[in-house]
Formats: sequence, structure tokens, C-alpha cells
Amino acid sequence: MTRRALSAVLSLACVAACGRGKGAASDTAVAQQTTPAVARGGVPTCQRTGHWSECTVRIRLEQSGLAPQSGSGKIGDLPSLDVKPVTLTLGNAGVAFYVYADTVSRHRAGASLDTAKFIAQTRPISMKAETTLIQNDNVLMLLFSKNEHQRERVADAITAGPPQR
Repeated sequence: MTRRALSAVLSLACVAACGRGKGAASDTAVAQQTTPAVARGGVPTCQRTGHWSECTVRIRLEQSGLAPQSGSGKIGDLPSLDVKPVTLTLGNAGVAFYVYADTVSRHRAGASLDTAKFIAQTRPISMKAETTLIQNDNVLMLLFSKNEHQRERVADAITAGPPQR
């Protein structure tokens, strides 16, 4: 085989391999948008919509190394809001989060909270045992912890934004 023929064969093989990878990636992206993704063992995974959902919050907390557990053992008094809260335990702290349909609804709910009892994650904790309020996109989270490091880790996980499409 001549050099020119060998070069042409290798070029065609590379183009075919590159095209096959693109098609597979496109097929996967389309499948994820039209059908629920399924992880190992047949357990459904979260759809990426660009907004928070219950499962994306849980996954983000897990990925941040916070080991969320179902339950409300360390939850304080929860405010009465339009959406039912999901409660979790993060080590020695409790967290409740509310997933709203949109940012406007979440903002309205956050504005209705007592700012003496629920403080933003940017404010330092005092001896009054306030609850930390963390908000991002369509999720409102209440963290019941006096541990500054834990507050920072949870706030970083949530304020980084919801998983993108």
C-alpha cells in the first residue's frame, strides 16, 4: 500500500470513529430528555431541567459530602409555607427545603419569613439560635445548625445553582 492510500484509510477510520462518538452522545442526550434516566439496579435518577427538584437537592448534598438522611429528628419549628417541606438530617443538624414551581413563588415565600428567626447564610449566627435561610432559583432551604463550617458547606452546595440541562 502506498503512503497516500494508507493515509486516506487512517483518515477515514478517524472520521468514522469521531462521528460514531458524536452520534452516541447525541442519542444519549435525546434519550435523557424524553425518558427518565435509569441508574444501575433500575433506580430512576433525576431529570436535569435547569431548576431544583427534590432529587437534585438530595444528589447535590450527597455530592458535597454531607450524607443526607431522611427524617426530621433535628428539625425545629417549620414555618407554614405554600409548599410541603422535605426534611433531612445532615449529621447533627436538620434541614428542611421547599421546592417551588418558579423563582417568583420562592422569593415571595422567603420574603414572608421572620428575619429575626430566619437569617441569610451570609449573616453570622448569634446566641439566639436562628435558623439559616438559603435560597437559590426555585428552592428555599432552612438549615438548623450552629456549626459555621456546616452552614458554609450547605450554602455552597445550594447557591452553586441547580444542575444544568
